[in-house]
Amino acid sequence: MPKDFHWLWERAINDTDGAEAVRALAEILADKEGRGFISCLDREQAESCIRILDHVSHDLCLTHLLRLR
Repeated sequence: MPKDFHWLWERAINDTDGAEAVRALAEILADKEGRGFISCLDREQAESCIRILDHVSHDLCLTHLLRLR
């Protein structure tokens, strides 16, 4: 059954705490067609995608720093 990338994207951009946004975006990006969907986003939506990814990268950096202590 094909994934509904529009529905997943709506979940990602409408999430309030960030966790669901990351999960939905990961589900999109894990699929070749999903990556094609993301590459066709308009500028505003692409910026939202980058903000979600930036949120993840900050969390990964913090996790790494906490392990060093």
